[in-house]
Amino acid sequence: MRMVSTLLGILIMAFAIVVSITANFDIGNLMVFGLGLALALFFNVPKNKFTRALKILAVTGYGIVFIMIGFIYISGSSRNVTYQEDAVIVLGCSVIGDRISSPLKYRLDTAYGYYEKNPNAIIVVSGGQGPQENLPEGVAMYNYLTERGVPSDSILIEDKATSTNENYKYSKEILDDYFEGRSYSCVYVTNRFHCYRAGRLAEINGLNCVGLGAPIGPSSAVTSYMREVLAVFQLWIFNR
Repeated sequence: MRMVSTLLGILIMAFAIVVSITANFDIGNLMVFGLGLALALFFNVPKNKFTRALKILAVTGYGIVFIMIGFIYISGSSRNVTYQEDAVIVLGCSVIGDRISSPLKYRLDTAYGYYEKNPNAIIVVSGGQGPQENLPEGVAMYNYLTERGVPSDSILIEDKATSTNENYKYSKEILDDYFEGRSYSCVYVTNRFHCYRAGRLAEINGLNCVGLGAPIGPSSAVTSYMREVLAVFQLWIFNR
């Protein structure tokens, strides 16, 4: 058991390091690395009261994390999309240099599929520029969709947001101006791991929104769900 735990822990730590190098580093990578470290050390540390307390803390903490991941996964389905909505908000995700990340590509491909069924909807691509990005996420998203054939006049760019809450805040300002005070319905597009929190934040920002969940690649899923657990706790505590 000791050897299995140690080997599994090392493999998990190596996975976290590779993902951090090949994609933008975030707290999700650190949580995965911490899980690997805990497994690698679990049977290899001296037995005393301090290490026993650390083991209990690690098991309890990651137990809560995995329960939360189950809740987030179950909550991540698409909800009540009619393909007759007036607007689409595509929530931003990391850009690696000038290149869109795998999770963002899934979001954009899902938004493009929606556009094919409802080309009359106006699309807002929302996301500012992070420290590891060469251009705002909204601009990268606009470039991707126009290259796929979506007309430029069907897309509005929001390029200031640094969080999901700001995605909605600034996108709502753009849409309120576009519809000139008229009521409108919208659909938000994001990866399934993000759908629960995105739906709650849409409500908080006063948007009449339904959700359309995009898939996520296996290499991004683990770190994304880990990171989302902390984000959901932040939402429940601070309502943002």
